[in-house]
Amino acid sequence: MADACYAGIDLGGTNIKSGTTDRDGNIVSRCSIPTEADRGPDHVIDRIVIAAEMAIQESGQPRSAFVGLGIGSPGPLLHREGVIIKTSNMPGWVNVQLTARVGEKMGMPTVLENDGNAAALGEFWVGAGKGVRDMVMFTLGTGVGGGIVSNGRLLRGTFDNAGELGHMLVQPGGRRCGCGQLGCLEAYASASRTVERAIEAIEAGEPSSLKARLDAGEPVECEHIERAAVEGDPLAARIWDESAYYLAVACVNVQHFLNAERVVLAGGMAAAGDLLLTPLRNHFNKLTWNLAKDQPDIRLAALGNDAGLIGATAAVWLAQQEGEL
Repeated sequence: MADACYAGIDLGGTNIKSGTTDRDGNIVSRCSIPTEADRGPDHVIDRIVIAAEMAIQESGQPRSAFVGLGIGSPGPLLHREGVIIKTSNMPGWVNVQLTARVGEKMGMPTVLENDGNAAALGEFWVGAGKGVRDMVMFTLGTGVGGGIVSNGRLLRGTFDNAGELGHMLVQPGGRRCGCGQLGCLEAYASASRTVERAIEAIEAGEPSSLKARLDAGEPVECEHIERAAVEGDPLAARIWDESAYYLAVACVNVQHFLNAERVVLAGGMAAAGDLLLTPLRNHFNKLTWNLAKDQPDIRLAALGNDAGLIGATAAVWLAQQEGEL
């Protein structure tokens, strides 16, 4: 193993994933333990330390080899201060001084990063963004997350909330998002809202093969809409295409205000592959300008479920490069 090692925590409301990487971003060890979030911040912080120690021990490397520990966490949060302002899936987390407390228990430098930023950083370091200087990533899941790398650095903004790509407006005055705004990308192109729009159309009387699932009391998931679209269901095809359209609108906006070389799609919906990429690219080509050939390369993420974990260790790598440890 290389002489520099990085430890990382991918903090979720259900599980804490921990692992270590070498200086080239290769995973050396990993483990996962339940978060037990209902027991409050103090208990979860102890669990973070346990998970990190397990991963370090399983790496077979001495603690002296580790540059630091990175934590990717839901937000909003303050990166520089290492404070989680609040999270929706972990009760009691209000203005928690996470890096100071974990760092003291671990005895090593600790860096906090928004989980969307961490995943983007992982893809930039060793995944689909490797080799470029400017990259934007959309994470398409229950919501729409994101991260922006500009000139090799994460773009965080004055209030550490840059990169909230799911909350750019793609339909002003449109559907209400969970954040309170009307017309967010997340309200149209997330997996959960894609399903919601399909169910609304079926309940309004539009015919669909998916109605049989609803009538039987079975859940409708985004993958069911994807499958029905492939099989020729008109409603499913329309709903899926609309999600691709709104994502294309977001990509055009990103093109003009960031001019990134690469746009990366991650998350559950990205698993659809060309079924998502093809209509997205088609809509993008129709929507974008023709004054210059500055369109980004839109592609799928490469790290899968490891993006968050690798990204957490990459946060330490980046802090080391920038002299912030």
